[in-house]
This record gives sequence, structure tokens and C-alpha cells, in this order.
Amino acid sequence: MIRITDRTLSCVDDRAGEKSALVRFLQFLIKMDPGAIELSEKMYKLLSPLPEYSYILRIENSANAEKYPQIKEFVCRNAPNGIDKRIRAEISLDNTLKASSETIARYANYENVRVQGLDYLMCDDYTRAFEYLKKTFKSDAERFEFCPRNHFNCATALAAEWITSGAGNNVVTSFGGIGGFAPTEEVLMFLRENRLRNENKIYSFFPVMSRLFHKFTKKNVNLNKPIIGSRIFCVESGIHVDGILKQPKSYEPFAPEIVGQKRKFVLGKHSGTASVRVKLSEFDIKCEQEHIPFILEQIKNKAAEKSGEVSDAEFVKLINEHIAKERVK
Repeated sequence: MIRITDRTLSCVDDRAGEKSALVRFLQFLIKMDPGAIELSEKMYKLLSPLPEYSYILRIENSANAEKYPQIKEFVCRNAPNGIDKRIRAEISLDNTLKASSETIARYANYENVRVQGLDYLMCDDYTRAFEYLKKTFKSDAERFEFCPRNHFNCATALAAEWITSGAGNNVVTSFGGIGGFAPTEEVLMFLRENRLRNENKIYSFFPVMSRLFHKFTKKNVNLNKPIIGSRIFCVESGIHVDGILKQPKSYEPFAPEIVGQKRKFVLGKHSGTASVRVKLSEFDIKCEQEHIPFILEQIKNKAAEKSGEVSDAEFVKLINEHIAKERVK
């Protein structure tokens, strides 16, 4: 079974003052159902008592596991092998296996391992690298976790390739990619759309999660960020609008509603006649077809004048002015 460990709440110790937002965010993480949720010791104490779910606790040293008898899984950086079967050793590897050879040799016999790093593998023969990791470490598929870094914006692709190539079933991610890891929401949607996990699940709560994420991290989510960006379903280009109207999947890998968003056609210098017709229909405005090219020209002039998109209010005003002039004629 494919398991994602979301480590968002082990990356935000400096935001403990936002307890109410963190508590609610945890509830949404559970609703998102990645498979496991990782907490730091600080977050564990702050958010306890925890709702029922599968948790992994990040500990500073292996001896700390004795303080938390109720926790079944731990992760500890460079933990000794076999000291406690509940503890997974996290080791960081450089971007090439050659550069990491000394580290790999040191931990080769480890049975319970999380490998972190190696984001450069996407530019290398990653399938061969995956095979090498599987053969080198003694972990079975259930005890080996892959946590690709995202320095080169390849972490989501690497996590996806790790799973689909059969290298392993466990990947470690974080919401919004905080901490420099593969974004949980992107990996989840990849698995969903490829029918590998939760293929019918609806993530309509993602926009609320994004707002909570912004509240306790103070980080703005890029408007065009995959899955959770607020403008990813805003379309201006005329040919794109026409294509989406005919066949949405030609431009959209999934329906906006699945991730709690709505499709919006915006008007600007790249708009076409299809965009104008959509907006006329949206506002229930009757307009002769022969007038649409002229209206489109006015829209493009307006967009060039303001160096931005034409708002709905500006569009309605432009149409009303055009209709008024036609009546005078």
C-alpha cells in the first residue's frame, strides 16, 4: 500500500504561537489522509491530545523515544541501526550517489531507513539509482522511505517515479513544499489521477488549508502554484478558452471542483471571441454576433492601457457603453 508521510508539522516549530490555526490544519491533514503525519516533539506537546490517526514523531536523539510510549513510529537523524525497531534512521544524501558513497557505505546495513535528498537524480539515470538504493540498504519496501529534496523543483516528479517504478511505496512530503520537500497535495493528486490511491477522493478543503497554511507560516502561496494556487484555473488565452469549452481535459488534468476551485475565464490582451461569448452568457447580455470582434478589440485596448486583465465590472461597463452607442445610431 502506498503511504505518504506528511512532515509539515515537523517543519514549523517556530510557529507554535498559532496554535488554533495549527490545530485546525491538523484536522484537515487527517481529512486529506496522506497515510501518516509527522510531528516534532514541540508540535506533539502543543497539539496533544491528538485526534486518532497514524503519527510519526521526529525526535532529537533515539533515547527520547522512551518518553513517548504511546507513539508507534519515530524518525531520528542518523539514529543507530537496530537500537529500536520503532525508530527510522533519517540519512541525508548529496545530489549524486557518487558524492554520497561514503555515507551510503556507513548506513548500508540499516533496516529502517529514510533517505532524504537526491533531488538531482531527475537529471540522471534515476531508475538505476533507485535500484542501487534498494540493493544497498537492507530495508524492505515497508521500512524504506524516500524523501526527495526540492532544490531543483523535481521532488514531486521524483516521488512519483519512485512509486510508479516499483522502487518503493513510501514517500515523505510536506504541504506547500515547506521545508524544501515535495508538496503533499501534488503527490496526492498525481496518485489520484493515475488511480493509484484514493481515486475518487475530493479535496474541496484545499483552499481553506492554504489559508491556514499562510496564517501560521506567513508564507504566501504562489497564485499559479499547482493544485493550491488560487489562479490555476483562470484562463485568458482565447484558444485555451475555446479548447476548454469543447473538451476541458484538453487543458485541465482534473476538474476545478475536485480541489475546491472554480474555473474562471478572464479578459485581456490574449482573449478571443470565445472569451467574449462566455462573458456575455455569464452576465446574460444579448449582443449581436457581428459586434463581438469590435468588443474584443475594445477589451484588448483596455487591457493594454492598464497593463492587466479587464475586470468583470469593466467588461459590463464597456458593453453597456457599446449598446448605448448602437441605440443612438
